[in-house]
Amino acid sequence: MKNHLYRSLIFFFFAVGLSNCVSVNLPSSSGSPAKDVKFDAPASPFEDMKVKTADKAWISKNTGNTISFLSDCNSSSDPTLQQLQSESLAVLDNLKVLDSKDSDFNGRESNSTFAQGEVDGVPVKTEILVFKKNGCNFTLSYGGVLSRFEAEKKFFDKFKESFKAQ
Repeated sequence: MKNHLYRSLIFFFFAVGLSNCVSVNLPSSSGSPAKDVKFDAPASPFEDMKVKTADKAWISKNTGNTISFLSDCNSSSDPTLQQLQSESLAVLDNLKVLDSKDSDFNGRESNSTFAQGEVDGVPVKTEILVFKKNGCNFTLSYGGVLSRFEAEKKFFDKFKESFKAQ
């Protein structure tokens, strides 16, 4: 559970580091990725990014913002949505949760959180959506440097609309 979510947010901060010299260590996961997931990849300026820390990830060639999703199935733990959210955000220094709400996503209870903080002194903002379905934990994330966050949020909104875990 903990490794799954740290990997998700840490992936985001790793991507931020590609354009802003932020670096974070990556823990390993105990589960396996989901096998039946459907989505529409974000449109340009987002480009596919090959990393080992997410199931799929994209980085904007304009801003360095990232969109990613990570799944963790058949893990030995069964965290609550609040635990998933809290552990995801634990990687931020000077954390400020701007909004957090429970709702439904993909036919399941979910938690969506907007937060800002710092990674290696760089101000960042993120949106994290967590939900559980069919023995899997899912984390969809969007983030970037604080000043560039709003510029491409519409791409993440569209990605979330298309995301379906079977």
